[in-house]
Amino acid sequence: MRWQYKVAVQKALSLAPGGERANYLLQRHVTRKLPAGDGQFFLHFDETARHARGFAEHGRSQADVARAYEFGAGWDLIGPLSLWALGISQQVLADIDAHVRLDLVNHSLARLERHHAALEQRAGRSLRRVDPSPVRSMADLRERFGIDYRAPCDARGTGLAAGSFDLISSTFTLEHIPRDDIAPILRECARLLADGGIVRCSIDMQDHYAFDDPRISVYNFLRYSDRRWRLINSSLHYQNRLRARDYRELFAEAGLSIIDEVLETPDADRRKQLQRVPLAPCFASAYTADELEPYAMVATATHS
Repeated sequence: MRWQYKVAVQKALSLAPGGERANYLLQRHVTRKLPAGDGQFFLHFDETARHARGFAEHGRSQADVARAYEFGAGWDLIGPLSLWALGISQQVLADIDAHVRLDLVNHSLARLERHHAALEQRAGRSLRRVDPSPVRSMADLRERFGIDYRAPCDARGTGLAAGSFDLISSTFTLEHIPRDDIAPILRECARLLADGGIVRCSIDMQDHYAFDDPRISVYNFLRYSDRRWRLINSSLHYQNRLRARDYRELFAEAGLSIIDEVLETPDADRRKQLQRVPLAPCFASAYTADELEPYAMVATATHS
């Protein structure tokens, strides 16, 4: 699919009443991108396993008594259910809108059970066995997996008690949030974080339209001025285009110190792709090539 077609469809849906539901139905029944394929399922499990390893390395609490919080949990809860399998029994999830679909949650449960042995191998450790029987309500989700899903819940001000959580995480979420909203979200994370706890964020800094259109590179969106990008960008597929340097600044402004950082940097072919992109002045003049190259970031932070 040409990426411009996806832009047009999502722009139209974002402006239409009920556009969010229409977007879900389109992905569920037309493009068949939901439920997520095995590749996406394993990717999200692997990121969650990395969160758990980061917590074991840097956190002060034991997993079986730790309290976890995630903002931007999504539709299928692959991450939170994986975190339960990895030993975390108390979780609060916050979404700005109620995105969870129980049919997709049940699909995730079935896959966690079906791939149990493979997931243990990927995690390098034993996992709790997931009961794949269908979840029938949010109360059922809370009772069986200790997952308290809250939506609508504004991650900029949750109303939750200060110092409530030992592990705060987000997985492929921050890149979809405007910079002006990330700052208060991270300040709220700092407020919610218990002494000795960690905040861990996996951030995908690629142009997501490249996932559907091989004609463009993961750096394609760097060619557009802020004004032109506002015309392209959609609330249903929002991309902020921030780079690792920007995220470091936001963590620091929130009173969080990054204690571990992993950057995915390009190979020679990807580096050439970036070099072929005619950078918009807002990127060409404000960033060095080294600052533009990393396309993914995992940041682990704690109180400054």
